[in-house]
Amino acid sequence: MKKIICLMLCALAAVSVCACNKDDPQPATEAASETAQVEATRAATPDEVDGTGLKSFITSFDKAPTAEEKVIFENKDIAITFTEIDYSPISGPGLKFKIDNKGSKGVIIQSPYAVVNGYMVSPEMNLEVAEGKTATGPMILPYFNLAISEVRSLQKIEFVLRIVEAKTYEPITKTDLITVTTTAKQEPQPDCDDNGQTAYDKNDVKIILKGVNTDRAYSDGAELMVYMYNGTEQNIAVRTDDVIVNGYDMTSAMNCTILPDKRAVDVVTFYKLDMEEFGIDEIDSVKVSFEIKNADNWETLDATDMISVELAAKETQAPTEAKTKTESK
Repeated sequence: MKKIICLMLCALAAVSVCACNKDDPQPATEAASETAQVEATRAATPDEVDGTGLKSFITSFDKAPTAEEKVIFENKDIAITFTEIDYSPISGPGLKFKIDNKGSKGVIIQSPYAVVNGYMVSPEMNLEVAEGKTATGPMILPYFNLAISEVRSLQKIEFVLRIVEAKTYEPITKTDLITVTTTAKQEPQPDCDDNGQTAYDKNDVKIILKGVNTDRAYSDGAELMVYMYNGTEQNIAVRTDDVIVNGYDMTSAMNCTILPDKRAVDVVTFYKLDMEEFGIDEIDSVKVSFEIKNADNWETLDATDMISVELAAKETQAPTEAKTKTESK
């Protein structure tokens, strides 16, 4: 049952992408979808607390960098032009594209993954273009992904586009890695962040556990933050196998693609519904295992045993009581 629920959650995540843009200026369906996205993102953005949290990150995000317009893909049927960076979407900055479909079939343009400043990001893009038409639309880089990776400005954006037939979703083509370099100062790619609990470190792959966060900044529940580095020459995917909290098997799932010499920060979410079902008020123990796979053919490269996650020590009242006694003298 756990695996079925995980697959359902992954399927829901896969289809929750940006609405398509038609060649008309602002069709009713697009306007409704944009309104829904804005409201959902607004609800997911927390109030600023002591200068921290996602809202503070968005406020301080560098929205100055720009990039030159250029044709990024072209064949006999499809031409795709990057036009500009748009910082107006609430959910995250967007790369805007113009797509000319000169073919005889409607197409959908998607992006399976992107890289910002050396860190993997899960882009939101699902642009449909009818045959013989031109459309414009964005690829959104979610603020949540940028925040957990501490990416505070867009310097170098790398991404792959996938083109499928609109009616059948049959693959048409997939681009090579496309690069857009902005006017921001180009900083060196960060070193591997080794701070934390090492869950895996061999075969040029690292998985570092950054601890459990019970003060969720994005949705209900709690999360285990995971840092990953791929030092190999192949695309890999790091996914959770089993997740156990306080002895209970959770429906949590993480599946992160990492390109060669790239980094990623992702979270294993402990959903509030699960925690309520099992009567979990406080997290006393977390165990997790990972699988490392070839992201292109899904061959298993390696796997970990169950790992007991190091939890932060709980605060006690003793120091507070001692301080109170001292101050009362």
